[in-house]
Amino acid sequence: MKRHLRKIASLTLASMLISSAVPLYASRSITLQVNGISHPLQVAPILEDGTTLVGLREIFEVLGAMVNWDEATGTIKAKTTDMELRLIPGIKTAKKNGVPVELSVAPKQVGGNTMIPLRFVSETFGAEVHWDETNNIISIDTTSEKAIEIQETKPMEYPSLNIAEESTKITYEEAVQKALKNSLALKSIEESIKISEETLDIAKDAIVVHRPLEDDYTREEAIFYAEPTAISGLLAMTQADYGVTATKYQKQIQEGVIKYQVKASFDSIQNLKKDIELLSKSLETTKTQLDITTQKANLGLESDFNKTTAEQNFKNQQKQLEALKKALDNEYIKLNRLMGIDDKERASLDYALDFTPMEMNEVELNAYIERALVKDPSIILKGEAVKQAEYNLRLYTYSAINPTDTYAVKESKLNQARLDEMQAKNNLRDKIRTTYNQIKQLEEQYQIDTAKLQQAKEQYNILKTQYDLGMVIELNLKQAELAILSAQVAQEKTAVQHAQLVYLFNNPYLLSQQ
Repeated sequence: MKRHLRKIASLTLASMLISSAVPLYASRSITLQVNGISHPLQVAPILEDGTTLVGLREIFEVLGAMVNWDEATGTIKAKTTDMELRLIPGIKTAKKNGVPVELSVAPKQVGGNTMIPLRFVSETFGAEVHWDETNNIISIDTTSEKAIEIQETKPMEYPSLNIAEESTKITYEEAVQKALKNSLALKSIEESIKISEETLDIAKDAIVVHRPLEDDYTREEAIFYAEPTAISGLLAMTQADYGVTATKYQKQIQEGVIKYQVKASFDSIQNLKKDIELLSKSLETTKTQLDITTQKANLGLESDFNKTTAEQNFKNQQKQLEALKKALDNEYIKLNRLMGIDDKERASLDYALDFTPMEMNEVELNAYIERALVKDPSIILKGEAVKQAEYNLRLYTYSAINPTDTYAVKESKLNQARLDEMQAKNNLRDKIRTTYNQIKQLEEQYQIDTAKLQQAKEQYNILKTQYDLGMVIELNLKQAELAILSAQVAQEKTAVQHAQLVYLFNNPYLLSQQ
C-alpha cells in the first residue's frame, strides 16, 4: 500500500513539474492583422507567465524586416531600412540600433522557432499592438499617430561625390568680369567703335548741302541733281553710320561669346572633377578585385588568364585617370587665359547646378522665335546691310573712276543683301527650334537618369541589409556604391548639358557662333 501511495505521489509531482516547465499553447488558430490585412500564422503564439510570446521571424518578415541567424554567435539579426535588432535566445537584453533594450521575458527557442514577447514587437517597430484573446486575433497598426511618434525614422545615407578644395573660390560672375576685361578681341572692337564714330563725324562735316537748280525741288529730278562730291559725301556718311552700328552689335555678340566660354569652362571643369573622383573610387574597387583574383590564382582557384585580365583592367583605369587629370589641367589653362591669370592657378569654382524643365508649348515657341528675329544682333546687322545697299542704290551716280560699279551691280548687291537677311532668319529659326527639341530630349533623359539612380539606390538598400547581416562581402557593397555614384554623375552631366542649351536658347544670337 505504501509503495502504491509513493507511486501516485511521484506521478503527481512529475505532472506538476511538467506543467510548470511547458508553456500553454493557444487552443485555437491565431490570425495576424497588419493595418487591417489578415495574415494566417504558421507559428501559434504561446502564453508564458501571463505574457504572450509570438514567432519572431514570421511577424518581423510580415512587417518588412529581414531576419537572419548567425550560427557562430547564436545571434538573431533583424534589419529594416531604419532599424537593426540583435538578440540572443535566453538573454533578456537585446540591442536596437546598438542601444540595449530589456525584454519582459527572454526570447526562447520552441520547436525551432524563436519566440518573443508580443509587447516587444510594439517597442521595436513603434506600432500599436493589440491581442484579442477572445477571437484569437493579433492586430498591429503601423500607421497610427502613436506609431509615428514612437518610431524614429532615419533616412538611408547614400554615397556621394564630395570634391574637397582648399583653394580660393571664384564665382561665375567674377570670372566673367575678369574675362571681359582681359579680352583682346573685345578691346579691338572697342577701338573699332571709336574709329567708326570718328569716321562718322568726319563724314557728316564733309557733306555740302546744295539747293537743286530745279525751281520745283520736290520733283524727282531735283533729288538727283547734285554734284558728285555731295553724293559721295552722303555715301560716306551712311557707310560710316553702318560701321558704328555694326561694331556696337559686334561688341554685344563678343561679350555674349565670352560669357558662354566661361560657363562652358566652368561646366567642363566640374564634370572632369566628378569623373576623376568617380574613377578614383572605381580604381579602389578594381584594386580590391585584382587582389582577390591574385590570391585565388596563387591558390589555383583562378586562371592566369583572369588574373592577367584583371591586371590589364587596373592598368587601363590608371591610364584613364591620368588622361582625365591632364584634361582638367588643359581646361583650367583655358579658363585662366580667358581671365588673364597665371596658368598654374587652380581656383575653386563656386558652382551651383540647377535643373529646371522648360515649360513652353508650340505656340509660345513660335512667338519666341519671331521676337528673337527682331532682337538678334546678327539679324539686325543683316538688316542694316540691306539699308546700306538701298542707300547706295538711291544715291547712285555714274563714276568714270569706277565704271564697273553700275546701277545694275548695285541693284544686285541690294538683292543679295536681302537674300542674306532672309537666309539668316531662316537659319536662326531652325537653330532655335533644333535647340528647343534637344532641350526637351535632355529633359526626358534626365527622367531616365533619375529612375536609374533610384534603381541603384534600391539595389544598394538590399545589399546594405545583406552586408549588415553578413550575407555579402564588402566588395559587393562597394560595387553598389559605385553604381549610385555613376548614376549621380550621369544625371549631373545631363543637367549640365541642359543648362548649356537653355543658356544658348535664351541668347539665340550665340547659336550662329556655334
